[in-house]
Amino acid sequence: MDRRLFLKSAGLVAGALGAGVGLTACSRGPIPGGEQTLAVQSATFEVLTGQDRPVAFGVRTLDNEEVAARDFEVYLRSMEGDVVGGPFAAEYEEAAGTGIGIYLTSFDLEREGPVELVAVDGRDWGAAALNVKSPEHSAAPVPGQQAIATPTPTPERPNGFTRICTQDPPCGMHEVSLDEALTTGGQPVAVLFATPAYCQTAVCGPAVATLDGIRGSRGWSGMRFIHCEIYTDEGQTLGDPVQVWDLPTEPWLFTIAGDGTILDRLDGPMVPSAVTAMLERAVA
Repeated sequence: MDRRLFLKSAGLVAGALGAGVGLTACSRGPIPGGEQTLAVQSATFEVLTGQDRPVAFGVRTLDNEEVAARDFEVYLRSMEGDVVGGPFAAEYEEAAGTGIGIYLTSFDLEREGPVELVAVDGRDWGAAALNVKSPEHSAAPVPGQQAIATPTPTPERPNGFTRICTQDPPCGMHEVSLDEALTTGGQPVAVLFATPAYCQTAVCGPAVATLDGIRGSRGWSGMRFIHCEIYTDEGQTLGDPVQVWDLPTEPWLFTIAGDGTILDRLDGPMVPSAVTAMLERAVA
Protein backbone atom coordinates (compact mmCIF):
# COMPACT_ATOMS: atom_id res chain seq x y z
CA MET A 1 0.00 0.00 0.00
CA ASP A 2 1.38 3.44 -0.89
CA ARG A 3 1.33 6.36 1.52
CA ARG A 4 -1.54 8.17 -0.21
CA LEU A 5 -3.86 5.18 0.05
CA PHE A 6 -2.77 4.59 3.66
CA LEU A 7 -3.56 8.21 4.56
CA LYS A 8 -6.90 8.02 2.78
CA SER A 9 -7.83 4.94 4.82
CA ALA A 10 -6.65 6.59 8.03
CA GLY A 11 -8.66 9.64 7.10
CA LEU A 12 -11.83 7.58 7.07
CA VAL A 13 -11.30 6.81 10.75
CA ALA A 14 -10.26 10.38 11.51
CA GLY A 15 -13.37 11.62 9.75
CA ALA A 16 -15.44 9.34 11.91
CA LEU A 17 -14.51 11.58 14.81
CA GLY A 18 -15.70 14.68 13.00
CA ALA A 19 -19.18 15.84 12.02
CA GLY A 20 -21.85 13.20 11.49
CA VAL A 21 -24.17 12.66 8.55
CA GLY A 22 -27.78 13.76 8.80
CA LEU A 23 -30.15 10.78 9.02
CA THR A 24 -33.87 10.45 9.51
CA ALA A 25 -35.65 7.55 11.14
CA CYS A 26 -39.16 6.26 11.20
CA SER A 27 -40.19 5.35 14.72
CA ARG A 28 -39.52 1.62 14.69
CA GLY A 29 -39.36 0.04 18.10
CA PRO A 30 -37.07 1.69 20.65
CA ILE A 31 -35.49 4.26 18.29
CA PRO A 32 -37.23 7.68 18.37
CA GLY A 33 -38.74 8.97 15.14
CA GLY A 34 -37.76 12.09 13.26
CA GLU A 35 -34.35 13.50 12.48
CA GLN A 36 -31.40 12.52 14.63
CA THR A 37 -30.47 14.94 17.39
CA LEU A 38 -26.91 13.68 17.85
CA ALA A 39 -23.93 12.91 15.61
CA VAL A 40 -22.52 9.44 16.30
CA GLN A 41 -19.10 8.60 14.89
CA SER A 42 -17.64 5.12 14.66
CA ALA A 43 -14.01 5.00 15.80
CA THR A 44 -13.52 1.35 14.80
CA PHE A 45 -12.19 0.64 11.31
CA GLU A 46 -14.18 -2.54 10.87
CA VAL A 47 -16.23 -4.96 12.97
CA LEU A 48 -15.64 -8.68 12.50
CA THR A 49 -18.45 -11.20 12.43
CA GLY A 50 -18.28 -13.81 15.16
CA GLN A 51 -16.05 -11.59 17.30
CA ASP A 52 -17.54 -10.17 20.50
CA ARG A 53 -14.98 -7.40 20.89
CA PRO A 54 -15.14 -3.71 21.86
CA VAL A 55 -16.61 -1.30 19.33
CA ALA A 56 -15.69 2.33 19.95
CA PHE A 57 -17.78 5.35 19.01
CA GLY A 58 -17.96 9.03 19.82
CA VAL A 59 -21.03 11.21 20.26
CA ARG A 60 -21.31 14.92 19.57
CA THR A 61 -24.11 17.43 19.26
CA LEU A 62 -25.12 18.66 15.84
CA ASP A 63 -23.10 21.77 16.72
CA ASN A 64 -20.02 19.53 17.13
CA GLU A 65 -19.82 19.70 20.93
CA GLU A 66 -18.81 16.52 22.76
CA VAL A 67 -21.57 14.57 24.49
CA ALA A 68 -19.89 13.00 27.51
CA ALA A 69 -20.89 10.35 30.04
CA ARG A 70 -24.48 9.80 28.90
CA ASP A 71 -26.40 6.58 29.54
CA PHE A 72 -26.78 5.44 25.95
CA GLU A 73 -28.42 2.24 24.87
CA VAL A 74 -27.03 0.87 21.62
CA TYR A 75 -29.11 -0.76 18.91
CA LEU A 76 -28.18 -2.21 15.56
CA ARG A 77 -30.30 -1.23 12.60
CA SER A 78 -30.38 -2.54 9.05
CA MET A 79 -29.97 -0.09 6.19
CA GLU A 80 -33.71 -0.54 5.61
CA GLY A 81 -34.39 0.84 9.08
CA ASP A 82 -35.27 -2.34 10.98
CA VAL A 83 -33.82 -2.92 14.45
CA VAL A 84 -31.77 -6.13 14.26
CA GLY A 85 -30.01 -6.10 17.64
CA GLY A 86 -29.91 -4.52 21.08
CA PRO A 87 -30.16 -2.96 23.47
CA PHE A 88 -26.46 -3.17 24.32
CA ALA A 89 -24.81 -1.24 27.14
CA ALA A 90 -22.23 1.44 26.41
CA GLU A 91 -19.50 2.58 28.81
CA TYR A 92 -17.88 6.01 28.59
CA GLU A 93 -14.14 6.39 29.03
CA GLU A 94 -11.52 8.94 28.00
CA ALA A 95 -8.97 7.75 25.48
CA ALA A 96 -5.82 8.46 27.48
CA GLY A 97 -4.04 11.67 26.61
CA THR A 98 -6.49 12.74 23.90
CA GLY A 99 -9.09 14.76 25.78
CA ILE A 100 -11.60 12.82 23.68
CA GLY A 101 -14.29 10.73 25.33
CA ILE A 102 -15.09 7.37 23.78
CA TYR A 103 -18.03 5.04 24.31
CA LEU A 104 -17.37 1.30 24.21
CA THR A 105 -19.95 -1.34 23.47
CA SER A 106 -19.74 -4.92 22.22
CA PHE A 107 -21.91 -7.35 20.29
CA ASP A 108 -21.56 -10.41 18.08
CA LEU A 109 -22.69 -10.08 14.47
CA GLU A 110 -23.38 -13.16 12.38
CA ARG A 111 -23.41 -11.67 8.88
CA GLU A 112 -21.22 -9.16 7.10
CA GLY A 113 -22.60 -6.14 5.32
CA PRO A 114 -23.55 -2.57 6.21
CA VAL A 115 -25.35 -1.96 9.48
CA GLU A 116 -25.97 1.12 11.59
CA LEU A 117 -25.03 1.58 15.22
CA VAL A 118 -27.73 3.69 16.87
CA ALA A 119 -27.13 5.33 20.26
CA VAL A 120 -30.31 6.27 22.14
CA ASP A 121 -30.85 8.25 25.35
CA GLY A 122 -34.47 9.19 25.86
CA ARG A 123 -35.58 11.22 22.84
CA ASP A 124 -32.00 11.88 21.75
CA TRP A 125 -30.44 9.59 19.19
CA GLY A 126 -27.81 9.37 16.50
CA ALA A 127 -26.53 6.72 14.10
CA ALA A 128 -23.30 5.75 12.42
CA ALA A 129 -22.59 3.18 9.73
CA LEU A 130 -20.42 0.21 10.67
CA ASN A 131 -18.11 -1.66 8.33
CA VAL A 132 -18.94 -5.30 9.14
CA LYS A 133 -16.69 -7.93 7.60
CA SER A 134 -16.23 -11.66 7.95
CA PRO A 135 -12.69 -12.56 9.05
CA GLU A 136 -11.78 -13.90 5.61
CA HIS A 137 -12.67 -10.53 4.06
CA SER A 138 -10.96 -8.37 6.66
CA ALA A 139 -8.56 -5.65 5.54
CA ALA A 140 -6.16 -6.47 8.41
CA PRO A 141 -4.82 -9.62 10.11
CA VAL A 142 -7.43 -11.38 12.25
CA PRO A 143 -7.48 -13.61 15.33
CA GLY A 144 -6.65 -17.19 14.45
CA GLN A 145 -4.13 -16.31 11.77
CA GLN A 146 -0.40 -16.79 12.22
CA ALA A 147 1.40 -13.55 12.96
CA ILE A 148 3.97 -12.55 10.36
CA ALA A 149 7.46 -12.73 11.85
CA THR A 150 8.87 -9.57 10.32
CA PRO A 151 11.80 -7.56 11.74
CA THR A 152 10.85 -4.41 13.66
CA PRO A 153 13.35 -1.69 14.64
CA THR A 154 15.53 -1.97 17.73
CA PRO A 155 18.48 0.22 18.81
CA GLU A 156 20.92 -2.42 17.56
CA ARG A 157 19.01 -3.08 14.33
CA PRO A 158 17.01 -0.01 13.18
CA ASN A 159 16.14 -1.66 9.85
CA GLY A 160 16.10 1.58 7.90
CA PHE A 161 14.04 3.61 10.37
CA THR A 162 15.48 7.09 10.95
CA ARG A 163 13.91 7.09 14.43
CA ILE A 164 12.84 3.81 15.96
CA CYS A 165 10.44 5.65 18.30
CA THR A 166 8.98 9.12 17.76
CA GLN A 167 7.56 9.35 21.26
CA ASP A 168 9.33 11.87 23.51
CA PRO A 169 10.86 10.36 25.54
CA PRO A 170 11.07 7.07 23.60
CA CYS A 171 9.02 4.15 24.89
CA GLY A 172 10.46 1.00 26.40
CA MET A 173 9.09 -1.37 23.77
CA HIS A 174 12.03 -1.73 21.39
CA GLU A 175 14.16 -4.25 23.26
CA VAL A 176 13.35 -7.10 20.90
CA SER A 177 12.36 -7.34 17.25
CA LEU A 178 9.03 -8.92 16.36
CA ASP A 179 10.62 -11.72 14.35
CA GLU A 180 12.84 -12.64 17.29
CA ALA A 181 9.97 -12.47 19.77
CA LEU A 182 7.87 -14.81 17.64
CA THR A 183 10.59 -17.38 17.04
CA THR A 184 12.23 -17.60 20.47
CA GLY A 185 10.95 -18.16 23.97
CA GLY A 186 7.35 -19.13 23.26
CA GLN A 187 6.05 -16.13 25.20
CA PRO A 188 2.95 -14.08 24.37
CA VAL A 189 3.56 -10.87 22.44
CA ALA A 190 1.79 -7.51 22.21
CA VAL A 191 2.76 -5.50 19.14
CA LEU A 192 1.56 -1.95 18.50
CA PHE A 193 1.84 -0.26 15.13
CA ALA A 194 1.60 3.49 15.75
CA THR A 195 3.46 6.76 15.26
CA PRO A 196 3.20 9.40 18.00
CA ALA A 197 4.86 12.15 15.94
CA TYR A 198 3.26 11.62 12.54
CA CYS A 199 -0.17 10.22 13.37
CA GLN A 200 -3.07 11.06 11.06
CA THR A 201 -5.91 10.83 13.59
CA ALA A 202 -6.74 12.46 16.90
CA VAL A 203 -6.32 9.22 18.83
CA CYS A 204 -3.15 7.59 17.51
CA GLY A 205 -0.55 9.83 19.14
CA PRO A 206 -1.20 8.74 22.75
CA ALA A 207 -1.53 5.04 21.82
CA VAL A 208 2.14 4.29 22.50
CA ALA A 209 2.14 6.06 25.87
CA THR A 210 -1.03 4.22 26.87
CA LEU A 211 0.37 0.76 26.11
CA ASP A 212 3.77 1.59 27.60
CA GLY A 213 2.14 2.76 30.81
CA ILE A 214 0.03 -0.37 31.10
CA ARG A 215 3.12 -2.47 30.35
CA GLY A 216 4.89 -0.96 33.33
CA SER A 217 1.95 -1.41 35.69
CA ARG A 218 2.60 -5.13 36.34
CA GLY A 219 4.67 -8.12 35.28
CA TRP A 220 2.37 -9.53 32.56
CA SER A 221 3.74 -13.07 32.91
CA GLY A 222 6.70 -12.51 30.62
CA MET A 223 4.72 -11.00 27.74
CA ARG A 224 6.97 -9.21 25.27
CA PHE A 225 5.88 -5.71 24.27
CA ILE A 226 6.86 -4.29 20.88
CA HIS A 227 6.20 -0.91 19.28
CA CYS A 228 6.74 -0.39 15.57
CA GLU A 229 6.65 3.03 13.95
CA ILE A 230 4.56 3.51 10.82
CA TYR A 231 7.07 5.51 8.78
CA THR A 232 10.80 5.08 8.26
CA ASP A 233 11.25 8.84 7.87
CA GLU A 234 9.31 12.03 8.69
CA GLY A 235 5.89 10.69 7.76
CA GLN A 236 6.52 9.97 4.07
CA THR A 237 7.64 6.36 3.63
CA LEU A 238 5.73 3.41 5.06
CA GLY A 239 7.97 0.97 6.90
CA ASP A 240 8.30 -2.62 5.74
CA PRO A 241 6.51 -4.07 8.81
CA VAL A 242 3.38 -2.00 8.11
CA GLN A 243 3.41 -3.08 4.48
CA VAL A 244 4.11 -6.73 5.26
CA TRP A 245 1.23 -6.78 7.74
CA ASP A 246 -0.88 -4.92 5.14
CA LEU A 247 -2.37 -2.51 7.67
CA PRO A 248 -5.00 -0.13 6.24
CA THR A 249 -4.90 2.44 9.06
CA GLU A 250 -3.16 3.12 12.36
CA PRO A 251 -2.87 2.55 15.24
CA TRP A 252 -3.30 -1.23 15.52
CA LEU A 253 -2.58 -3.40 18.56
CA PHE A 254 -2.31 -7.18 18.28
CA THR A 255 -1.83 -9.80 20.97
CA ILE A 256 -0.14 -13.01 19.90
CA ALA A 257 0.10 -16.39 21.64
CA GLY A 258 3.38 -18.14 22.31
CA ASP A 259 2.82 -20.35 19.25
CA GLY A 260 2.51 -17.31 16.98
CA THR A 261 -1.27 -17.30 16.63
CA ILE A 262 -2.96 -13.90 16.70
CA LEU A 263 -5.29 -13.83 19.69
CA ASP A 264 -6.91 -10.43 19.46
CA ARG A 265 -6.69 -7.03 17.81
CA LEU A 266 -7.72 -3.46 18.53
CA ASP A 267 -7.62 -0.38 16.34
CA GLY A 268 -8.39 3.28 16.84
CA PRO A 269 -8.57 4.72 20.35
CA MET A 270 -6.42 2.77 22.81
CA VAL A 271 -8.85 3.04 25.71
CA PRO A 272 -7.00 1.79 28.82
CA SER A 273 -9.73 -0.58 29.98
CA ALA A 274 -9.98 -2.24 26.56
CA VAL A 275 -6.20 -2.55 26.22
CA THR A 276 -5.84 -3.99 29.73
CA ALA A 277 -8.60 -6.55 29.16
CA MET A 278 -6.99 -7.58 25.88
CA LEU A 279 -3.60 -8.14 27.52
CA GLU A 280 -5.15 -10.03 30.43
CA ARG A 281 -6.82 -12.46 28.03
CA ALA A 282 -3.48 -13.04 26.34
CA VAL A 283 -1.70 -14.07 29.55
CA ALA A 284 -4.62 -15.92 31.16
